Amino acid sequence: MRRSLVLAVVVLVAFAGNAFAGSNIQSSSKFGAGVQLGYPDEGLSFNYFLSDKMSLQINPAVKIKDNWFGFGSRVDALYWMPKIAGWGFGDLVWYAGFGGNFFWVTIDSKDASGNDDSKSFFALGAEGVIGIGLQFKAVPIDLNLEAVPILSILGHGGVDIDFDWAGVLNARWYF
Repeated sequence: MRRSLVLAVVVLVAFAGNAFAGSNIQSSSKFGAGVQLGYPDEGLSFNYFLSDKMSLQINPAVKIKDNWFGFGSRVDALYWMPKIAGWGFGDLVWYAGFGGNFFWVTIDSKDASGNDDSKSFFALGAEGVIGIGLQFKAVPIDLNLEAVPILSILGHGGVDIDFDWAGVLNARWYF
């Protein structure tokens, strides 16, 4: 799937030409849809700019880790900082934000005698986001790499306070 994403981005950039020359992704009411790849989940990625500096990111995802499977979403409010650098083909930008995540998780396991001991539960957490991105000028695409510190609040045993990190690559096309 990762190769397909890279190939799709290369094809879009190569063949879209200058149809979107000067497109400004980071402006009010721009909506981006695409995919996210990373640890520990993969799925879709949506971003809606509320203003030039604020956006709402929603990433519905599937989580697969060892013997458990989960589906849910991350929801983050992002604040976009001034660009770091600009070139003819695009701008290097960075952003930070906060939000939360929720997942329905199923753990497949066996007890000591080999009987099914699978469990399902609802997981909830708070998260921060810091990211760096490349916003292309010729086509309305952005590629973003995020570090996501996560504070789990609800988990396998009910209230289950835990700290973890996630890393995500988002690729989105803006309309």
